[in-house]
Amino acid sequence: MRKPWKAIAVDLFLRLYTKRKGQLASRKTFHQEKQFANIVIYSTTALGDFMMNTPAIRAVRQRFPEAYITLVAHQKFRDFMADGEDWDRVVYWNNKVNSMRSMLNQLKEKGQPDLAIILHGHDPYDYLSAVMSGAKYIFRDNYVDDFPYRDRWLTNYTYGFKGHLVQRKLELVAPLGCDISNVAMKVPRTPAEKKVKPDNQRIIGFQMGASSAERCWPAESFADVANTLLAENPQASVVLIGGPGEKHLENPFIEKVDPAFRNRIESQIGKTTLPALVETINNFDALLTGDTGPLHVAIALKVPTLSLFVTEEPYSSGPYQDRDIHQVLYGVRMALIPGSLSNEGMKTITSAQVIACLRNNFMVFS
Repeated sequence: MRKPWKAIAVDLFLRLYTKRKGQLASRKTFHQEKQFANIVIYSTTALGDFMMNTPAIRAVRQRFPEAYITLVAHQKFRDFMADGEDWDRVVYWNNKVNSMRSMLNQLKEKGQPDLAIILHGHDPYDYLSAVMSGAKYIFRDNYVDDFPYRDRWLTNYTYGFKGHLVQRKLELVAPLGCDISNVAMKVPRTPAEKKVKPDNQRIIGFQMGASSAERCWPAESFADVANTLLAENPQASVVLIGGPGEKHLENPFIEKVDPAFRNRIESQIGKTTLPALVETINNFDALLTGDTGPLHVAIALKVPTLSLFVTEEPYSSGPYQDRDIHQVLYGVRMALIPGSLSNEGMKTITSAQVIACLRNNFMVFS
């Protein structure tokens, strides 16, 4: 809870609001067999967060097949969320209090929700809006424990969970009577079939960017991998992917690549929509990436990945399904490695380690 004063202010507001508009249902009235006809599910943060929420969203849909389910998502994912089979509509919200009224009006167009499930959101406005929507039961995945100003407004919440985020979300919805055995992530829209290419052709994706600089492996290290790979396999090519904000990583990478190989590198950084990115990743033979959204898209599509972790924990946000096709390198920061204790921690993973892992576990060098 970065700004507890906001939650305290929201608590005071909700005490007054619910006196006029009606109280939440008591936790004692909840039971696993309870049926819900109108459900709202919040996933308003990053792409990777949403992907790890998809098993829980599917489990809710399967438990309540006749319910009308509204997904609340960030507006930057508008074209990506369309046509998802596990919800009936999407309401877009930027997590800001000044746009909350408009979002609530859209929620109420289909009637008052019975149940709100907050898988990923920004407190305190996520549960504030859930209460104001009229939902009588609110489930929320909390990342900070023991905060009564927030918790008194929640029917169910996670507490002290140590494990993978996919499992964490599934455990949150298990008391609804959901089957939580399926941990596989899914994209909202099934991509087209993979493009047919010669058996010996290999397309390797490089995702160089991430949500923060400390999660980014150096561009020159990616270039070392590209130089070795393209020198040893004349049928290999590299595709760079990433969002518009990662365009600045392209030139430092290209400058370090042998000019003889540059015609076998294609950059799609900042050039594709999210649906197009899904199609691109689906045709990779492997993806080399840090801990970021495209990693989880590739995992959902069953595309082999090599993911690099240093500042984040792979047991929490690394591959959780199909572990036989996914490899993780976990760098260890220590005092004797210059810069590793600061935002240069990703340098603890060497290009030699990555090349060896690709060579031993992925069929991209031949």
